Amino acid sequence: MALAVAEGAGLMTYVVLSVAVLALVALACLPVLRRLPHRPLLLTGAALVALTAVFDPLIVAAGIVAYDESLISGVRVAGAPIEDVAYALAAVLLVPTLWTLLTPTGRDAEAS
Repeated sequence: MALAVAEGAGLMTYVVLSVAVLALVALACLPVLRRLPHRPLLLTGAALVALTAVFDPLIVAAGIVAYDESLISGVRVAGAPIEDVAYALAAVLLVPTLWTLLTPTGRDAEAS
């Protein structure tokens, strides 16, 4: 699967796409994440990266997902492309941010 950037501009690689999306997610989530305790976020990030390193190679080996070798960086973690780690990191940033923003506080919490 090729990701076209623009006509004549070549192909966008998974690493470029992953870094761009992760940077946008980080910028959007940073104001909320600064107010949260950092240790749980770091531990969750480490756990999700570890789980990604364990299960992504199994998913790739089973043929559930496949990557165009010309579009990945070539760096692999236990057989899975390093770009897959971006999804886990994005989840570590997005889930607590959304949880914080969508959890009722003050009068909203008392009313429900």
